[in-house]
Amino acid sequence: MSMLTDRLPDHYRDCPPVAELERVLGLESGSLSQAEADTLAQLWVDTATWGLDLWETWCGLPVDRTGLYSARRGRIKAKLRGQGATTADSIADVVASFGFQPEQISVLEHFGENRFEVVLSDLAVVPEDLSGPTAAVNEIKPAHLAWYFTFELAALTAQLRAGGAFWTIRETALPPMEV
Repeated sequence: MSMLTDRLPDHYRDCPPVAELERVLGLESGSLSQAEADTLAQLWVDTATWGLDLWETWCGLPVDRTGLYSARRGRIKAKLRGQGATTADSIADVVASFGFQPEQISVLEHFGENRFEVVLSDLAVVPEDLSGPTAAVNEIKPAHLAWYFTFELAALTAQLRAGGAFWTIRETALPPMEV
């Protein structure tokens, strides 16, 4: 029995219409709680689902209902992080919003050449789709600067494989040190 019927006089506890009313009120109360939790989840980019349309509109992005939630969230976070003056740190933050770890990202500025490079390190392979991070960086970078991605570990692995084999380690004995 529910708390409501516990507060009613005894003769209502065995009354079928009251029991049915309690059952329906319990179902509706549960639905209302679930709807409240779902609505509150839309207030944060990381938990939003149907609210991503509102976030994209608010950020001035085109609404893309065909994209994955993670990609849409990344675009929104990149747009939010890209406000203000563009610095190497802000570019790294924007790239990190697409699922990269902050320690994997460094931005090297080449001032005399009007370019910069976004270095992604500790990657096993080159990411297949960089369209999201590329678009986000293009949106916040100064228009006169050229830029590109560099992949440290993936490039090293490709060079090693291109040579036909991986490096081998030789064991070498060192002469004793003089005291």
